[in-house]
Amino acid sequence: MSKNQQNQRSNPKRRGAPQPAPNRSPAGRKYAQRQATKQQAALAARRARNRQVGIGSIVLVVVIVVTLVVIKVAGGGGSSNGSFSPAAGTPIPASITTKLTSIPLTTLVAAPTSGLIRSPQAIKDPRLNASGKPDLLYIGAEYCPICATERWAMYVALSKFGTFSPQPGRIHSAVRDGDIETLTFYKTTYSSPYFTFTPVETTTNQPEGNYYVALQTPTAAQQKLWNANENPATFPWLDFGGKAELISAQYDPAQLEGVSFDNIASDIGNNSTAVGADVDASAKVLIQTICSTLTADKPAAVCSAVGNG
Repeated sequence: MSKNQQNQRSNPKRRGAPQPAPNRSPAGRKYAQRQATKQQAALAARRARNRQVGIGSIVLVVVIVVTLVVIKVAGGGGSSNGSFSPAAGTPIPASITTKLTSIPLTTLVAAPTSGLIRSPQAIKDPRLNASGKPDLLYIGAEYCPICATERWAMYVALSKFGTFSPQPGRIHSAVRDGDIETLTFYKTTYSSPYFTFTPVETTTNQPEGNYYVALQTPTAAQQKLWNANENPATFPWLDFGGKAELISAQYDPAQLEGVSFDNIASDIGNNSTAVGADVDASAKVLIQTICSTLTADKPAAVCSAVGNG
């Protein structure tokens, strides 16, 4: 054994071994015991706090996960932000519906048509009738941005010949299809002395796989006419008593993308705005078409005011 090894074995302090406690007085020993007791209590308290923090963290994570799952389920889990409208929409304030149904005919007549890109075209089809009156058939879809665009003008035009009860609700086209604020005719009833209006909204704006949740199905007669004119069938499709059809929005849907419902409603009736001019001009064309195909130019106060286009 080397001298160095002998020194290490004979000197415990050099190996880091615990040293014997120095001799203490009775008071010193009591003080040391009290300090040891305090240290043990402090250690136990720290351990308890650590357990509480750990449990609390686990509970918080569970709550967050459950909340996210609930939001996902409530949101439908289909669109980019889970946003979709009830099929019948949400109520529209009476101040807005009153404003839209009261646009003066002179304002509609004065609307410039430079923004219109499509108009109703003449057809010769069997006329659909309901309650002994010619029928204006509309087939659309709530997810459809082109339908969303044309519904504004439809509502303004139809208000000149009759009334809705209940009023249409507020919806938007699908988030992944323009997300255009609009209204829906689903679950509305239209009353007019001149013609009937039959809206068929085939789907909601809620995604389901690669398409959308089904809502209404056209009758066999409606489907036959639709297919005869639009094959494959596309949205929107308006059939004016078998005499004319409209197969798209009359103006560019991009005009309404990113515009709030209230702002669109506010612009309608104001021909100095692009949205107002296009909706007003589209409503005028619809009124002219209704007068010539469905009402025999009645009421005269309306049909004479808008002329023949």
